[in-house]
Amino acid sequence: MRQSRLLGFLAAVMTPVIAGPVLADEVRLYSWSDYMGSKAIPAFTSETGTKVVYDVFDSNDLAETKLLAGKSGYDIVTPNVSPHFQRQLAAGLWAPLDKSKLANLTNIDSGILKKIASIDPENAHGVPWLWGTTGIIFNAQKVREIMPDAPVNSWKFVFDPEIISKFKTCGVLMLEDAEQVLGSALIYLGKPADSDNEADIAAAVAVIKKIRPFVQKFHSSEYVDGLANGDYCVVLGFSGDAHVATLRSQEAGNPLDIQYRIPEEGALVYTDVLAVAKDAPNPDAAHAFINTLMRPEIAAAAAIETGFATANSEAKKLVPQDITSNPNLYPTPEIIAKLTLPKVQTAKATRMWQKSWQKAIGLR
Repeated sequence: MRQSRLLGFLAAVMTPVIAGPVLADEVRLYSWSDYMGSKAIPAFTSETGTKVVYDVFDSNDLAETKLLAGKSGYDIVTPNVSPHFQRQLAAGLWAPLDKSKLANLTNIDSGILKKIASIDPENAHGVPWLWGTTGIIFNAQKVREIMPDAPVNSWKFVFDPEIISKFKTCGVLMLEDAEQVLGSALIYLGKPADSDNEADIAAAVAVIKKIRPFVQKFHSSEYVDGLANGDYCVVLGFSGDAHVATLRSQEAGNPLDIQYRIPEEGALVYTDVLAVAKDAPNPDAAHAFINTLMRPEIAAAAAIETGFATANSEAKKLVPQDITSNPNLYPTPEIIAKLTLPKVQTAKATRMWQKSWQKAIGLR
């Protein structure tokens, strides 16, 4: 594979930068599946002697629940900047970063740092890692066979019951996530993606209920393999996952044309940060691992393998142009202007959203 050859080249030509003393014991990581790339953990363990224990979540809400319960045992977690990280800062879950141990912090995109500083003043608690959008992933061949003129560049593709009903037999899946699915439905309706207006939310619920008969499943992780295996042909999911599904279909010997679109009406955007838990068992090892992740060749490998956009300026230079020139993966300023970063909701609005979501998917 082209990606594997490139990663091998990067590993050969880049000189590792090891910061701080060699560390023993272990560092405990809590993140999305396969989110660090294949190079980070082996490099870190080889250079420091520190084992990385990697636990996986498939929902920011699930991760937040575990963290709020206290004594999670994790050193590093990767929440999204807003609303989760912002809400967790207020709850005192994150330790201030010791930037003297993060020599590679200079590689992070200054523009992204500036935007996040509005949530985390002086970027005191989080290091931007990967970012992306929520949109439409589809098997291009199957979609062409069923509906050659399908509006793949519009939320109408998944939220218009007359259209999405045509794809029920080839598999439709949506994220199991109120914020992402209801928020996307609100964008489709021309309403604020994080509205706390009851009428707006009711309208979004009505949209989901109308298409509910044609959605095979709501799940936030299994769709990558499902797309790669041909079990699903239309998914409301995260941008980088289309790339991962394509790679997995190639590895399985059945290459599929899996594509991703940011709908023309706009979409939700997220940036995940690397944060050290306030009660981290091994904060020194946590800082050392974050510093390793900020090395350009390490961050570039993660971006190439996951399909998500890197927040590392130096790493972006090492990502192939056919990826960075794709506006659905690295949006243009015009597209960025249509993207919405979800805000922190009041407790009342959060409860309303969760109850509305359960109603929309038939749990209430």
